[in-house]
Amino acid sequence: MKKKVESITKVKNKLGLHVRPATYIAKILQKSQSKVTLTYKGESVNARSIMSIMILTAPKNAKVKIEVEGVDAEKTLSSLLHAFETQFGEDV
Repeated sequence: MKKKVESITKVKNKLGLHVRPATYIAKILQKSQSKVTLTYKGESVNARSIMSIMILTAPKNAKVKIEVEGVDAEKTLSSLLHAFETQFGEDV
């Protein structure tokens, strides 16, 4: 059964959503079957696309909405929130 979950999170890493975090997000989603959308300042993009994430140009402290829809929605959202929380593995 398809499930839809969403959350708002904050970009904590210094450079915002640039290439490395975008790649990190795309890598997480390779293991997911869900459809994932990121929204910042009213613009929504497919989170599987590195270029689309970069187009959002979400800076440090930006609030980003994550919407996940699919069979593994909760697990996927949890993985993404953890990635944002840990600054995508970048130095703190």
